[in-house]
Amino acid sequence: MADVSIIIVSHNKPKLVREAVQSVLDQTHPSWEAILVDSGFLYLQGCFGFIKDERFLVLASGETPELARSTNMASWCFNEAFAKGRVHGELVMYLCDDDLLYKDAFETFWNFYLAHDREPQAMYASQDIGLIDAQGQTRIIGRRIADRPAGRACRGRKLDCRVDYLQFCHTAAVLKRFEEVYGTRRYHSEDKADADHADGIFMERIGALAKVYPIEKVLSMNRRSKDSINLSYSETAAGRFVDLIRAKFKGMKKRLGLTR
Repeated sequence: MADVSIIIVSHNKPKLVREAVQSVLDQTHPSWEAILVDSGFLYLQGCFGFIKDERFLVLASGETPELARSTNMASWCFNEAFAKGRVHGELVMYLCDDDLLYKDAFETFWNFYLAHDREPQAMYASQDIGLIDAQGQTRIIGRRIADRPAGRACRGRKLDCRVDYLQFCHTAAVLKRFEEVYGTRRYHSEDKADADHADGIFMERIGALAKVYPIEKVLSMNRRSKDSINLSYSETAAGRFVDLIRAKFKGMKKRLGLTR
Protein backbone atom coordinates (compact mmCIF):
# COMPACT_ATOMS: atom_id res chain seq x y z
CA MET A 1 0.00 0.00 0.00
CA ALA A 2 1.27 3.48 -0.85
CA ASP A 3 1.83 5.99 1.94
CA VAL A 4 0.20 8.79 -0.09
CA SER A 5 -2.44 8.78 -2.84
CA ILE A 6 -3.03 11.87 -4.95
CA ILE A 7 -5.96 12.30 -7.35
CA ILE A 8 -5.29 14.67 -10.26
CA VAL A 9 -8.08 16.12 -12.41
CA SER A 10 -7.25 17.22 -15.96
CA HIS A 11 -9.25 19.20 -18.52
CA ASN A 12 -7.58 20.37 -21.74
CA LYS A 13 -4.54 22.22 -20.34
CA PRO A 14 -1.69 20.23 -21.95
CA LYS A 15 1.26 22.39 -20.85
CA LEU A 16 0.00 23.06 -17.34
CA VAL A 17 -1.02 19.47 -16.60
CA ARG A 18 2.42 18.28 -17.72
CA GLU A 19 3.96 20.63 -15.15
CA ALA A 20 1.52 19.40 -12.49
CA VAL A 21 2.41 15.78 -13.27
CA GLN A 22 6.12 16.57 -13.15
CA SER A 23 5.68 18.12 -9.71
CA VAL A 24 4.39 14.73 -8.52
CA LEU A 25 7.18 12.81 -10.25
CA ASP A 26 9.72 15.07 -8.52
CA GLN A 27 8.52 14.18 -5.00
CA THR A 28 11.30 13.20 -2.60
CA HIS A 29 9.10 10.69 -0.76
CA PRO A 30 9.05 7.46 -2.81
CA SER A 31 5.92 5.68 -1.54
CA TRP A 32 3.02 7.24 -3.45
CA GLU A 33 0.45 6.57 -6.13
CA ALA A 34 -1.19 9.04 -8.49
CA ILE A 35 -4.58 8.65 -10.19
CA LEU A 36 -4.84 11.10 -13.09
CA VAL A 37 -8.43 11.45 -14.31
CA ASP A 38 -8.68 13.28 -17.65
CA SER A 39 -11.93 14.57 -19.13
CA GLY A 40 -10.98 12.86 -22.41
CA PHE A 41 -9.66 15.81 -24.43
CA LEU A 42 -6.01 15.02 -23.79
CA TYR A 43 -6.34 11.31 -23.05
CA LEU A 44 -7.66 10.55 -26.54
CA GLN A 45 -4.81 12.54 -28.08
CA GLY A 46 -2.19 10.43 -26.29
CA CYS A 47 -0.88 13.45 -24.37
CA PHE A 48 0.11 11.38 -21.34
CA GLY A 49 2.46 9.04 -23.16
CA PHE A 50 5.39 10.78 -21.48
CA ILE A 51 4.40 9.27 -18.10
CA LYS A 52 6.48 6.11 -17.65
CA ASP A 53 6.36 5.83 -13.86
CA GLU A 54 4.34 2.78 -12.79
CA ARG A 55 3.03 4.67 -9.76
CA PHE A 56 0.82 6.68 -12.15
CA LEU A 57 -2.59 5.47 -13.28
CA VAL A 58 -4.07 7.54 -16.14
CA LEU A 59 -7.78 7.23 -16.90
CA ALA A 60 -10.40 8.93 -19.04
CA SER A 61 -13.18 10.14 -16.78
CA GLY A 62 -15.96 8.82 -19.02
CA GLU A 63 -17.92 12.03 -18.61
CA THR A 64 -20.50 13.09 -21.17
CA PRO A 65 -21.59 16.60 -22.21
CA GLU A 66 -24.95 16.01 -20.52
CA LEU A 67 -23.28 15.00 -17.25
CA ALA A 68 -20.92 17.98 -17.38
CA ARG A 69 -23.86 20.37 -17.80
CA SER A 70 -25.51 19.19 -14.59
CA THR A 71 -22.60 18.06 -12.43
CA ASN A 72 -19.52 19.53 -10.78
CA MET A 73 -17.07 17.37 -12.71
CA ALA A 74 -14.00 17.74 -10.48
CA SER A 75 -15.96 16.40 -7.51
CA TRP A 76 -17.48 13.66 -9.65
CA CYS A 77 -14.00 12.55 -10.76
CA PHE A 78 -12.74 12.48 -7.16
CA ASN A 79 -15.76 10.46 -6.03
CA GLU A 80 -15.43 8.02 -8.93
CA ALA A 81 -11.80 7.34 -8.06
CA PHE A 82 -12.89 6.30 -4.57
CA ALA A 83 -15.98 4.42 -5.72
CA LYS A 84 -13.97 2.33 -8.21
CA GLY A 85 -11.38 1.37 -5.62
CA ARG A 86 -8.53 3.30 -7.24
CA VAL A 87 -7.31 4.95 -4.02
CA HIS A 88 -5.10 2.82 -1.76
CA GLY A 89 -2.89 5.25 0.18
CA GLU A 90 -2.98 5.85 3.92
CA LEU A 91 -3.00 9.62 3.25
CA VAL A 92 -4.99 11.28 0.45
CA MET A 93 -4.35 14.53 -1.46
CA TYR A 94 -5.82 16.32 -4.49
CA LEU A 95 -4.28 18.23 -7.40
CA CYS A 96 -5.78 20.33 -10.21
CA ASP A 97 -4.11 20.41 -13.61
CA ASP A 98 -2.90 24.00 -13.30
CA ASP A 99 -1.44 23.72 -9.76
CA LEU A 100 1.92 22.52 -8.49
CA LEU A 101 3.31 20.58 -5.54
CA TYR A 102 6.72 21.43 -4.15
CA LYS A 103 9.04 18.44 -4.09
CA ASP A 104 8.93 17.81 -0.33
CA ALA A 105 5.11 17.89 -0.01
CA PHE A 106 4.54 14.14 0.40
CA GLU A 107 7.59 13.77 2.65
CA THR A 108 6.52 16.64 4.92
CA PHE A 109 2.93 15.45 5.37
CA TRP A 110 4.02 11.84 5.93
CA ASN A 111 6.75 12.72 8.45
CA PHE A 112 4.37 15.01 10.37
CA TYR A 113 1.79 12.21 10.46
CA LEU A 114 4.32 9.69 11.80
CA ALA A 115 5.85 12.17 14.25
CA HIS A 116 2.38 12.54 15.81
CA ASP A 117 1.89 8.75 16.03
CA ARG A 118 -0.62 8.71 13.16
CA GLU A 119 -3.07 10.75 15.25
CA PRO A 120 -3.78 13.56 12.75
CA GLN A 121 -6.70 12.65 10.55
CA ALA A 122 -6.38 15.88 8.57
CA MET A 123 -3.59 18.41 8.00
CA TYR A 124 -3.01 21.53 5.95
CA ALA A 125 0.16 23.36 4.92
CA SER A 126 1.07 26.85 3.72
CA GLN A 127 0.79 27.64 0.00
CA ASP A 128 2.00 30.13 -2.59
CA ILE A 129 -0.47 31.75 -5.00
CA GLY A 130 0.88 32.15 -8.52
CA LEU A 131 -0.32 34.12 -11.54
CA ILE A 132 0.54 32.85 -15.04
CA ASP A 133 1.01 35.66 -17.58
CA ALA A 134 0.39 35.61 -21.34
CA GLN A 135 3.95 34.37 -21.93
CA GLY A 136 3.42 31.41 -19.63
CA GLN A 137 5.63 32.75 -16.85
CA THR A 138 4.46 32.36 -13.25
CA ARG A 139 4.74 35.14 -10.69
CA ILE A 140 3.95 34.61 -7.00
CA ILE A 141 1.33 37.16 -5.91
CA GLY A 142 0.39 35.93 -2.44
CA ARG A 143 0.59 33.22 0.18
CA ARG A 144 -1.81 31.29 2.40
CA ILE A 145 -0.29 30.55 5.81
CA ALA A 146 -1.16 27.50 7.91
CA ASP A 147 -0.44 29.11 11.26
CA ARG A 148 -3.17 27.63 13.46
CA PRO A 149 -5.47 24.59 13.68
CA ALA A 150 -8.56 24.56 11.48
CA GLY A 151 -12.01 23.01 11.54
CA ARG A 152 -15.07 23.15 13.77
CA ALA A 153 -13.94 20.07 15.70
CA CYS A 154 -11.33 22.22 17.45
CA ARG A 155 -13.05 25.60 16.97
CA GLY A 156 -10.26 26.45 14.58
CA ARG A 157 -9.86 28.43 11.39
CA LYS A 158 -12.63 28.32 8.81
CA LEU A 159 -11.67 26.18 5.82
CA ASP A 160 -14.25 27.08 3.16
CA CYS A 161 -12.87 29.86 0.93
CA ARG A 162 -9.84 30.21 3.26
CA VAL A 163 -7.88 27.05 2.46
CA ASP A 164 -7.21 25.59 -0.99
CA TYR A 165 -7.70 21.83 -1.30
CA LEU A 166 -4.10 21.38 -2.49
CA GLN A 167 -3.04 22.55 0.97
CA PHE A 168 -5.16 19.79 2.48
CA CYS A 169 -4.22 16.20 3.32
CA HIS A 170 -6.43 13.67 5.11
CA THR A 171 -6.32 10.01 6.04
CA ALA A 172 -8.26 7.36 4.17
CA ALA A 173 -9.54 6.24 7.57
CA VAL A 174 -11.41 9.49 8.27
CA LEU A 175 -13.62 8.81 5.25
CA LYS A 176 -15.18 5.88 7.12
CA ARG A 177 -16.24 8.31 9.83
CA PHE A 178 -17.48 10.64 7.06
CA GLU A 179 -19.73 7.87 5.73
CA GLU A 180 -21.15 7.19 9.20
CA VAL A 181 -21.92 10.84 9.98
CA TYR A 182 -23.05 12.12 6.58
CA GLY A 183 -24.57 8.91 5.22
CA THR A 184 -22.81 8.96 1.86
CA ARG A 185 -19.73 7.71 0.05
CA ARG A 186 -19.92 10.60 -2.42
CA TYR A 187 -17.56 12.66 -0.31
CA HIS A 188 -17.19 15.70 -2.60
CA SER A 189 -20.25 17.79 -3.50
CA GLU A 190 -21.31 17.19 -7.11
CA ASP A 191 -23.98 19.89 -7.03
CA LYS A 192 -23.28 22.40 -9.80
CA ALA A 193 -24.36 25.19 -7.46
CA ASP A 194 -21.38 24.31 -5.23
CA ALA A 195 -18.83 24.38 -8.05
CA ASP A 196 -17.08 27.51 -6.78
CA HIS A 197 -16.36 26.05 -3.35
CA ALA A 198 -17.05 22.31 -3.38
CA ASP A 199 -13.55 21.73 -2.02
CA GLY A 200 -14.35 24.04 0.90
CA ILE A 201 -17.55 22.15 1.70
CA PHE A 202 -15.61 18.87 1.75
CA MET A 203 -12.89 20.27 4.00
CA GLU A 204 -15.44 21.81 6.39
CA ARG A 205 -17.15 18.42 6.73
CA ILE A 206 -13.83 16.74 7.51
CA GLY A 207 -12.98 19.61 9.85
CA ALA A 208 -16.20 19.02 11.77
CA LEU A 209 -15.05 15.46 12.45
CA ALA A 210 -11.39 15.98 13.30
CA LYS A 211 -8.89 18.70 14.14
CA VAL A 212 -7.03 19.90 11.05
CA TYR A 213 -3.38 20.22 12.07
CA PRO A 214 -1.36 23.13 10.62
CA ILE A 215 2.05 22.73 8.99
CA GLU A 216 3.60 26.17 8.56
CA LYS A 217 5.71 25.19 5.57
CA VAL A 218 4.98 26.14 1.95
CA LEU A 219 4.32 22.88 0.07
CA SER A 220 2.35 23.88 -3.04
CA MET A 221 1.38 26.60 -5.48
CA ASN A 222 -2.19 27.42 -6.44
CA ARG A 223 -1.76 28.83 -9.95
CA ARG A 224 -4.21 31.03 -11.82
CA SER A 225 -4.31 31.47 -15.58
CA LYS A 226 -6.78 32.64 -18.20
CA ASP A 227 -7.84 28.98 -18.56
CA SER A 228 -8.30 28.29 -14.85
CA ILE A 229 -11.69 27.62 -13.38
CA ASN A 230 -10.57 28.74 -9.95
CA LEU A 231 -11.69 32.20 -9.01
CA SER A 232 -9.65 35.28 -9.66
CA TYR A 233 -7.16 36.03 -12.33
CA SER A 234 -6.94 39.56 -10.96
CA GLU A 235 -3.48 40.88 -10.17
CA THR A 236 -4.57 43.06 -7.26
CA ALA A 237 -5.91 42.06 -3.85
CA ALA A 238 -8.95 44.30 -4.43
CA GLY A 239 -9.66 42.58 -7.74
CA ARG A 240 -9.40 39.13 -6.16
CA PHE A 241 -11.80 40.22 -3.39
CA VAL A 242 -14.34 41.39 -5.99
CA ASP A 243 -13.98 38.05 -7.81
CA LEU A 244 -14.62 36.19 -4.55
CA ILE A 245 -17.80 38.20 -3.89
CA ARG A 246 -18.99 37.57 -7.44
CA ALA A 247 -18.37 33.83 -7.09
CA LYS A 248 -20.29 33.69 -3.80
CA PHE A 249 -23.19 35.69 -5.29
CA LYS A 250 -23.25 33.42 -8.33
CA GLY A 251 -23.39 30.32 -6.12
CA MET A 252 -26.15 31.83 -3.99
CA LYS A 253 -28.27 32.57 -7.09
CA LYS A 254 -27.83 28.98 -8.28
CA ARG A 255 -28.85 27.57 -4.90
CA LEU A 256 -31.95 29.79 -4.88
CA GLY A 257 -32.82 28.60 -8.39
CA LEU A 258 -32.49 32.08 -9.89
CA THR A 259 -30.11 30.85 -12.61
CA ARG A 260 -29.62 27.58 -14.44
